[in-house]
Amino acid sequence: MRLVWNELTPKDRFVVRLVRPLSVSEMGIVSHLYLPIIGMESFALYQLLVHEVQEISGAASESTHRSLMLMTSLPLDRLLAARERLEALGLLEVFRRENRQGDYLYEYVVKPPLTPAEFFRDYVLSLMLLNRVENFRFQQLRRRYADVLAAEVQREYDSAENVTKGFHEVFPTLKASELEVPQGSEREQFLAEMEERYPPAPMQAAYQAVPNQRLNLAELRFSLPPDIKADKVLTGENIEFFYKLIHFYQIDSWSLGRELSDWTLFRSDGSLDREVLRKRLVQKYVEEALVRDVAAASPDDELAPGRLPEVGSEAFRRICRGISPLSLLERIVGGKLSKPFVDRAESLVFGDGLATEVVNALLLHTLQSQNMELPKSYLETIRDTWKAKRITTVDEAVRQILERAQGLEKVRKTKKEAEAPLRRNGRTVLKDKLPESVQWQLEREQEQERAQPAASAQTKETRSQTRTVLDDPELKALLESLRQRQKGGRA
Repeated sequence: MRLVWNELTPKDRFVVRLVRPLSVSEMGIVSHLYLPIIGMESFALYQLLVHEVQEISGAASESTHRSLMLMTSLPLDRLLAARERLEALGLLEVFRRENRQGDYLYEYVVKPPLTPAEFFRDYVLSLMLLNRVENFRFQQLRRRYADVLAAEVQREYDSAENVTKGFHEVFPTLKASELEVPQGSEREQFLAEMEERYPPAPMQAAYQAVPNQRLNLAELRFSLPPDIKADKVLTGENIEFFYKLIHFYQIDSWSLGRELSDWTLFRSDGSLDREVLRKRLVQKYVEEALVRDVAAASPDDELAPGRLPEVGSEAFRRICRGISPLSLLERIVGGKLSKPFVDRAESLVFGDGLATEVVNALLLHTLQSQNMELPKSYLETIRDTWKAKRITTVDEAVRQILERAQGLEKVRKTKKEAEAPLRRNGRTVLKDKLPESVQWQLEREQEQERAQPAASAQTKETRSQTRTVLDDPELKALLESLRQRQKGGRA
């Protein structure tokens, strides 16, 4: 179960800004094309964030998430889910800022939608819209955003010449002296003061929305062998599998399409054998035959060879959420990985079905606690525990790591206290183990000491109850006569 309060709280502050002004037509595009996909809650949140920004200047606005919950009548978990749907479709970009006191501030950058042409060219978005609105409404939307006249003009008048005039052609009398601002002049000081006191909103007039989907299903469709039907390969489960492959190996649709063009990856019924594809990619990575698109790490990155972020820190969570397990291990190792490392990371994602951020947390914890190694038995033990507890987020994984560390520390402390030397009268009493013969002798002596009082008491009682020779008068007289004879003989 996802614990939203570990990621976001109602009192967390946020600011909203626009990447560039949004037109009325763009808001209509969001209503017609994006609304069926993102749902009413995400659409309402997008509209609210857009209108939070000052319409005239585009200046950012500040508030708390509690105000968003009140304005949208949404609880925190649904508000976060609505926000993430906007992020997934490229309508919103989220930054979490931190000051020196450790306080967080969320920055929401609202982005414009794709143009209708770009939207319908995106295979995933177009198909998702069709599944939501079905054929009749989809046809209406295509007709609404179609430009039949422009297509006819281009076909009929296929030759075109750009006759647009340039700036200096329209303003030929503009002199360079009119644009000069002398250094130290009153005008320069005035412009500097205006720039400092009234900084403009950082909007970009030339910004253009682009699809953020790295998986091009149309490209994969054309990459399949001629005798393989696309409807048996591009299924829901396989598409999710392809997204995982692209994120794990940092490849694009072209590289994945090259692999899918091999007919040996498919079964006799035309379905894809995912296990064979997994093994193929692992082998190609080890042989350095896999074409990848790996972004260079920033110089201030917390990950470096032999250096790991502290468990539970903000850097730890950020890294686990924003990087693939393969790239994570590569940055720690400092280059290409060996096959055992790749196999263990790959099996956690594809074999065990753990979330990517959970896999990253497990790998970082294992490397830190096992002296930069990945023992298979240790990984499997922690993996089984997390799967049994249904750990799905990095926050839950961090909590399990810290609780386990606290438990181990208590065990060590108890063991240390038990093994501590015994002190009597300020002196240490040795507790070394004695030889068995000496220990046996000590035990016998202790038993004899315990038995001696009882034996003494029994001896006294026995003596009191036993009769001697002197107790009998006849025997006593006989004994005396014998003693007299012995004395007389000697005499």
